[in-house]
Amino acid sequence: MQKKNILFINGIPDNKKVKVHTILKDGRIGWETKGSANISSFIQNDLFNRSVVTFDTNPEQDVELNNIHAVFNEISDPDTHKNTLQKAENFYKSVAGKIPFFNIPSNIMKTTRDNIYQLLQDIDKLHVPKTVRSQPRSPSDIYDAIEKEGFDFPIIFRQAGDHGGISTLRVDDTTEEFYAFPLDGRDYYLTQFVDYIENGFYEKTRLIVIDGNIYIRGTMISDQWLVHAKNELFDTSSMIKRKNSLNSFENNLKPTIQPTITKIHKKLELDYFGIDCHIDQNNNILIFEINASMDVMTTSEKKKELLDPYIKKIKQGIFKMIRDKFQLETT
Repeated sequence: MQKKNILFINGIPDNKKVKVHTILKDGRIGWETKGSANISSFIQNDLFNRSVVTFDTNPEQDVELNNIHAVFNEISDPDTHKNTLQKAENFYKSVAGKIPFFNIPSNIMKTTRDNIYQLLQDIDKLHVPKTVRSQPRSPSDIYDAIEKEGFDFPIIFRQAGDHGGISTLRVDDTTEEFYAFPLDGRDYYLTQFVDYIENGFYEKTRLIVIDGNIYIRGTMISDQWLVHAKNELFDTSSMIKRKNSLNSFENNLKPTIQPTITKIHKKLELDYFGIDCHIDQNNNILIFEINASMDVMTTSEKKKELLDPYIKKIKQGIFKMIRDKFQLETT
């Protein structure tokens, strides 16, 4: 197959803030922002060439399409990138039907936490906890929303657009004062807390869905309900359990949960996205988060040897999806 040229689209967030990590002598800067699928720089291969365009927040922007054979939209956060997602959607409409386009922006727009809750109800063996959006200006506004929406304590409270446990709080009763949060009418999410502890520990699994196929990215085990790298356990028992989960995934767990994931894929209509979840002993899936923003291609040195083979499979899955799409376009 002739080598193709793929354009990857990234975007500036609505607040126009980015993190500068490098300033070169010639004045160029290296920067990064969240809200991106962040895969383009990690998938060098012999199948296609990569180029990247960053959409800014201005209404008009020219995009050079000469000799571009496909487009991959990496803008992935509908809470923080409304402007650039709309630009990407307008761009998609201008090229739709002419070249392959991965992760259509209007479908990314559907992945807000509250919309995921609405979209994915009534799927067998899937539980998406109730989630609503609120714009509180005082603690009483929050408690009014909790009562109005019929939540039971505990509730998870978090600022829209934040990930990785940032600005996330478990509210156990009506005594919380929310001192750490700017209650100025900005968007927050209220989510029903579901206790998923098993045998004294919490386990979170990250799945990556590529063209409807499931890949396991890793598992985390903690003694805290908000499982993240900073509270992950690495004792002997946890390591054995983690390795067993990874090694047995392909033959044991994947065939069992594939029907559920297929239904999610059909609802979301995304080519590439991630799922953070807990999968219990009966293979019921409790959803924590679904989006295309998840960190997939990098890992800590402590887990590098363990996870590199699974990250490699994910890269191969992306290559296969792109290759298959090109073959379909030419038949």
